[in-house]
Amino acid sequence: MNTRFYNAKILTMAGDFSIIEGELWVEGNRITYVGEPKKENGKTSLPYFDREIDVKGNLIMPGFKNAHTHSAMTFLRSYADDLPLLDWLHKQIFPMEAKLTGEDIYHLSKLAILEYLTSGITANFDMYFSPEDVTRASIDMGFRSVLCAGISEFTGSAEENLENLENWYNKYNHHHDLISYCIGFHGEYTAERPLLEGIAALSRKYKAPVYSHNSETKAEVEQCLKKNGTTPTVYLDQLGVFDHGGG
Repeated sequence: MNTRFYNAKILTMAGDFSIIEGELWVEGNRITYVGEPKKENGKTSLPYFDREIDVKGNLIMPGFKNAHTHSAMTFLRSYADDLPLLDWLHKQIFPMEAKLTGEDIYHLSKLAILEYLTSGITANFDMYFSPEDVTRASIDMGFRSVLCAGISEFTGSAEENLENLENWYNKYNHHHDLISYCIGFHGEYTAERPLLEGIAALSRKYKAPVYSHNSETKAEVEQCLKKNGTTPTVYLDQLGVFDHGGG
């Protein structure tokens, strides 16, 4: 479908970030023109459009990106508040998440995407279980997602986790235009050294960044200092986890 948006103010995020007045053309899934109306011999010259939308002076701008989400956790909003992180996770959140099915995750992810869209968010980095169902939800909603693995010692052995990571990486980076995949893990405090070393090796193999929670609490940092003699960031860097970047 070809669509023309006209009578618009447009923020392109290029150059000096100035706002221009004009129109924007979309062909299929690509923006093909941004600027003043095209004219030939003093008359406006337009290709064929399936839709023409009068923006009425409102602003067109790039969508916002949410760089860290656990979309299907919408069902846990306000379920347990005002607790230390580890108590919140181990005593309240993990037991509830253990009850989720893939179909639950699909529908809860769709609910979250509806909320993102109402806020102008058009893409996210989502770390959650059951990537197949998160992928299905994103595609069905026409929403762009980068899937970030949240593997840990609780999701399987190091060998199983690493095999899944590599399989997912190769599958989802070729699955759909809206979907891509980022190597990742839940956090330093939920991953033992063999798993982290394996993740670093995968990152080197694919020259890919690694995504993770990092140093969220004082207790997490103190635990890592006691166990490994340094902070989580330095420890992960020493293992090569960030050799190709991280988030």
